[in-house]
Amino acid sequence: METLPDLLRWGMFVLAIVSALTDLRDRTIPNWLTIPVTVFALGARWYVGGWEMLKVGLMGFGVGFGVYLVFFVLGGRGGGDVKLMGAYGALMGTLHWVVLGIFAGIFGGIVAVVMIFVKGRWKQTWANIRGMGGKDRVTLESAGALSMPHGTVTAVPALLMAWAFG
Repeated sequence: METLPDLLRWGMFVLAIVSALTDLRDRTIPNWLTIPVTVFALGARWYVGGWEMLKVGLMGFGVGFGVYLVFFVLGGRGGGDVKLMGAYGALMGTLHWVVLGIFAGIFGGIVAVVMIFVKGRWKQTWANIRGMGGKDRVTLESAGALSMPHGTVTAVPALLMAWAFG
């Protein structure tokens, strides 16, 4: 895997920390964060490595944005998540973004299991998994449904990767 230049690593630190805080506080990932970071990432890639590095950032943006756009269309993610993952892709490139996606999925699964047990929802979750929730089945639209701020769950592996790939 390529070593990320310091400019891009610092962009990852800023994106991870600010997106985590705003998503925890407001449950949104604002455009004032994701759009400038994406532009910064692509500009920094051009500045540091010319067309070759810019292509990697554009591909990363396309993959990150595109994958999460599918989730958005299916109702599983918000628009801020789509732009957030596009910005990470622009900063990291495709290969690093795939690693981030895997780590974020693993970390998100761990956080979900902890939340289920801490909130005492393991019986409802098990019923949903087994398909026996029936009319009492809990979905994302159900009142009181548990959800995680994706910006926060993604920030932990992004910060670790920004540190590790330097």
